[in-house]
Amino acid sequence: MSVRLLFVGKLLANGKTIIYLQDRGFDVTRTEGLRPTLRALAETTFDLAILDANDISAINIHRISHKVMHLENAPFILVMTGNHSGLSAEIAHDEYIVRPFTNRQVEKQVRHLLASRSRYVVTLGPLALDRRTQRVRTPKGVERLTPKQFALLDYLFEHAGKLVTRRQLMQAIWQTDYLGDTRTLDVHVRWLRERIEADADHPQLLRTHRGRGYSLDIEGPLQVGGDPIL
Repeated sequence: MSVRLLFVGKLLANGKTIIYLQDRGFDVTRTEGLRPTLRALAETTFDLAILDANDISAINIHRISHKVMHLENAPFILVMTGNHSGLSAEIAHDEYIVRPFTNRQVEKQVRHLLASRSRYVVTLGPLALDRRTQRVRTPKGVERLTPKQFALLDYLFEHAGKLVTRRQLMQAIWQTDYLGDTRTLDVHVRWLRERIEADADHPQLLRTHRGRGYSLDIEGPLQVGGDPIL
């Protein structure tokens, strides 16, 4: 089955690149404008989206990029830009390429992104976390995490088997040293337990150390690599 690419941009500016990618075996769909692009994303599952920032308004590239990033299949995003200072943090993307570039360089970036799928997945005991799609696979199934839930679980993954203090978590996840009110942390721990525990009321993985903090009590090494969690 060929790799499906969505190319968002004007045909006049990108026709040669599109033909080049098609000649290399990619199945390329081109759209122009917000509505046709959103329609294509709703109707077809793509492996990667290429967005030409020169041909898309700032508000539309923001809408399209975030729509792509939050799809169930979560295709990669490669943005083509003429801005050497990089991209606005508001534009969701995995990689960008700056003009002038060759068609071969575009193909190289596409293949690099597609080959990197597995490195985003880390497995610890019964849990597997996809750091790109922000989903976790548990014995119960696959759960999508909020950004804060993901950051919390990712931090606990990196410190598995160790007590992590409330101060450490507030600093790492909320960037604050204030400990006068940590109810937000407690609520997020509760929500996270509902996603990863067999019984959130009797947690076996994410344990509380009263007055001190929390620990992710899973033995074994952190393994990197695996199929994307979609």
